[in-house]
Amino acid sequence: MTPPPSPRPPGDASADAALLDPNRVRLRRITEVLPAKMKQYGIDAWLTFTREGATDALGWDVAADRVVGRAACLFGFLGGRLARVAICASYDVTPFIESGLYEQVVPYKREGIGPHLKEWLDKLDPRKVAINFSRDAPNIDGITLGMYRYLLEVAGAGFEEKLVSAEALMMSVKGVKLPEEVAAIEQAAVATQRILREALSLERITPGRTTELDVGRYLEQRTNELGFKVSFISVVVGPDRGHADPTDRVIAHGDLLRTDFGVFHQGYSSDIQRTAYLLRPGERQPPDAVRRMWDTTLRANRAAIAAMKPGVQAVKVDAAARQVIVEAGYDEYPHAAGHAIGIKVHDTGPVLGPDWKERYGTLVRHGLEEGQVFAVEPMIYHDLPEVGGVVQVGLEEDVVIERSGARVLGTPQTELWLLE
Repeated sequence: MTPPPSPRPPGDASADAALLDPNRVRLRRITEVLPAKMKQYGIDAWLTFTREGATDALGWDVAADRVVGRAACLFGFLGGRLARVAICASYDVTPFIESGLYEQVVPYKREGIGPHLKEWLDKLDPRKVAINFSRDAPNIDGITLGMYRYLLEVAGAGFEEKLVSAEALMMSVKGVKLPEEVAAIEQAAVATQRILREALSLERITPGRTTELDVGRYLEQRTNELGFKVSFISVVVGPDRGHADPTDRVIAHGDLLRTDFGVFHQGYSSDIQRTAYLLRPGERQPPDAVRRMWDTTLRANRAAIAAMKPGVQAVKVDAAARQVIVEAGYDEYPHAAGHAIGIKVHDTGPVLGPDWKERYGTLVRHGLEEGQVFAVEPMIYHDLPEVGGVVQVGLEEDVVIERSGARVLGTPQTELWLLE
């Protein structure tokens, strides 16, 4: 069954009167979301320990993205409530104070950060401390080896046994979007769909003359006209080139044209793929092999979306899509069926992928949560002599996890777009 489209009409950025304040979102995430999630995961303290030159991947989230000296951003339970403390060089205090994230900002000078950090760790006396390292999640793998060793030096004997990865905690804290974040992503998705529908049409494409670059330029121009910013642009005609930039290849009758494209709205990105086929003279429908690829890709996409519910492991979403493709006689696609989106195109969150330990590790074992937003893109790669080699049919939808399941943001593509 095709997921119901979003009721939001296509708009432009100028229609949004209420601008999303990223600092307010950050403050709400720390003060409202973090304490409950720490209790849920049994974490007594969360520490981001960073410095200039190798800023932690989560630096902005704790207002430490512009520090010079060593800085410790410490959140821990004290007397039943969450204490929020930043310890930093005396010249780094202003961003921490202005962020509003901290109850106390402790400056250091000649004595360095060590004695202050040790004092606070002793005061909190946590049994389990989450720090930002992860084998598999780049957006959470922040602490450097040098800072880790210095932390152990400062904290003293026995502290290393208390340390755990912040991966699961941050997957939930950062992966679950606030309502205003979901709204921003949805507006970006709606705009992306509108721009792609306009671009992949005979009003914009003249077979034999228009190039991939022309399509890419139109996507960028139209994005700017509507008041958005380009996140990324990939335009591929004919044989698959993966995440390829547009080239001067001319678009001709009989080509499959695939676009992978996203725009930023209020700092949040969409990620959507659409595919069109340019009918040859005399054709009323694409070749049977192309039609079958499209139909199977559509069924796989919808199977993945149907499997997406709170509590479902990410690996099971990929399995639902992969089964459709394999049972139709195609090879497995060599990547995940989807990923989280947000401030980054590949944002913090579970990966909707297969159980390939060396590729995805623990990222596919996390359960989905209400409020997470994903791009869903199971693919078929298949050799089609009719269109010149191994091709890929692109279909990617952005969805938000709600209590009853996944809701597609905007209007999903339900048919292969035909240009004649």
